[in-house]
Amino acid sequence: MNINFNYERQKIEYTSGYIFKGNNYRCSFIKYKSLYKNPAPGTEMVELYNYQPKGEVRASTMILHGLGSSNIKFLLWLGPHLASAGVNTSILILPGNYTRVEDKSVSGRSYLYPDVSLMYQFWEHAVVDVLTTIDLLEDENLWKENSLLMGYCLGGMISTIVSALDHRIAHTLFMTTGGNIPKIMHQSPATSFVRRLFAKKDFKADGLENKELLYKEYGEQFPLVNTMELDELLNSDGIHPLFKIDPLSYAHFIDKKKVTFIDAFFDSTLPIESRGDLYKLMEGAKRRILPISHINWLPFSYFTAKYMLHKLEINDKVAKRALRKKEKIQNPLQK
Repeated sequence: MNINFNYERQKIEYTSGYIFKGNNYRCSFIKYKSLYKNPAPGTEMVELYNYQPKGEVRASTMILHGLGSSNIKFLLWLGPHLASAGVNTSILILPGNYTRVEDKSVSGRSYLYPDVSLMYQFWEHAVVDVLTTIDLLEDENLWKENSLLMGYCLGGMISTIVSALDHRIAHTLFMTTGGNIPKIMHQSPATSFVRRLFAKKDFKADGLENKELLYKEYGEQFPLVNTMELDELLNSDGIHPLFKIDPLSYAHFIDKKKVTFIDAFFDSTLPIESRGDLYKLMEGAKRRILPISHINWLPFSYFTAKYMLHKLEINDKVAKRALRKKEKIQNPLQK
């Protein structure tokens, strides 16, 4: 079963409107029809919040949120502060989450729903939307060579694939993310719904419910996967299909000098084996294990923003003031 992240690049027709502003930035809500060819009903329109500096755009960053919706409001804090420091900041809403939930579903569920065809659909869609959004920003002169992709949890998993496919990203920051999808499905508290489905006698799960066999196949096949070329990985019929959406499979394609990997010591959402497997594969990158949990760092996004500016080599007084300043949201219709 092949996976397809391809699309035809074209000029994107989009709608954009300012929804609020600050002294040094404007935030616009941008929508355009996804170039992914098989979107689930309700996910067809790409949505992103773009925080654009009023002055010179010194760098660019894109932020990919985690599974579900609750984390997004914390990540939105980054936009005004980074933009005030001269960094165009885009927060993309991934298909199947928040305001882009598919019909008759809940936020984030389909990425780990135990149906390979459905999982492929949403992982493909997410990757294509990220790549086309970079295209759009590039066309509008808002995506600079000095750029950073930050992914949290699910966003970090998507970021591994994007970073392997697209060389327009100067640096990637993984926040509390992991790999090894079988272990996430069978061990994470966030995927208890998957195990309830496995327990139903009439539920067909493509063999994903057989934990021992799945772990065995993964262990035997991963050494081969870890040596594959990218095209070979995407088109091979000889490996377990979950490998094609697993961050572990894409780690060896990424230039580790461009990566920072931050793991949470007290993370109870992602299994320690899941995080550890990806952490080991990021050897050569800057790797940190911090005394945080999966979510308790979110209200303290100041430190994340500070590190992002450090990686973008923006450390002047203007940038430091931008992070400390409490942004006052203004009506965009007022001068």
